[in-house]
Amino acid sequence: MTVSNTIDKLKQFFDIQCDLCILPFKDWTSLPQTMRGVYILTDEDNRVIYVGKGFIRSRQDSHWPKAHGTPKKHQIDPKGWKWLRENYNVTPSLWTLNYVGLKRETELSAMEGGLNHLL
Repeated sequence: MTVSNTIDKLKQFFDIQCDLCILPFKDWTSLPQTMRGVYILTDEDNRVIYVGKGFIRSRQDSHWPKAHGTPKKHQIDPKGWKWLRENYNVTPSLWTLNYVGLKRETELSAMEGGLNHLL
């Protein structure tokens, strides 16, 4: 099942009004800092790499250096990101950031929970 199909089914099931947006992961800095929602990182083969929620731009600010193996000074290199880099031919500049802007915490949690099965 694709990200788009899953989002559509979750929107209908939870009766959430939102739109799926798609952006190259490398362009994450173009997102507004105040946008909250859920996001799905997919690789160049459309495999799901990560599902998360929160302030989308600040979360990508954290993920971008980890995906490249260059975490910020105050960050550790998480085992999951390290494993991903060691076991897959990862090219973060080719990844896609799929996201849905949401405001209510209940919608954020419901949508994220429904998306985790994609991993």
